Amino acid sequence: MNWLDWTLIALLGFAAVRGFFRGFVVEIASLVAVVLGIWVATRYNARVAAWVGMDAEHEVISFIVTFIGVLVLVHLLAKVVTKAMDMAMLGLPNKVAGTLFGAIRSAFVLSVVLNILMARAEVTGIVPQETLEGSALYRPLRAFAPFIVPALGDTRWVQDAIDTLKDRPGESNAESTEQVRRSSYGA
Repeated sequence: MNWLDWTLIALLGFAAVRGFFRGFVVEIASLVAVVLGIWVATRYNARVAAWVGMDAEHEVISFIVTFIGVLVLVHLLAKVVTKAMDMAMLGLPNKVAGTLFGAIRSAFVLSVVLNILMARAEVTGIVPQETLEGSALYRPLRAFAPFIVPALGDTRWVQDAIDTLKDRPGESNAESTEQVRRSSYGA
């Protein structure tokens, strides 16, 4: 085991402890809140901007307000459910499941990060090859996300996304945003 293993163990351990203290309900709710928040904010930020009297150029502010509003609502709901579980004597199972979920979610995120970083490792030299070969956790952890989501095994999509962004030097952010909107909504 080397410094990379100890770093990965520390990150996984921190996530597991955090999951224990937050509990399964709050852990799941935080994940759902981010996904739901992004979805609601992208679908309704223009309506929120119009509702509060903002111009279209202030859609970023309405996106942030909508996103944070969804996060707060889901978090409050999770706290209510957690309190109900505590009253029903389900607090300990909630915390144990939170520990497991926190560790698994952290392993998934670390796996995605490792796949993205190592896709460009030959260029950047982020981690020496000897360190990777001497690591007990590197290979299994890097393989975790591609095992869960097979599409992540091919990290060329990351490079394609970067290349696409580099190919648009003269295009303004507003034009890029409008293209994404049109392609997302089929307009």
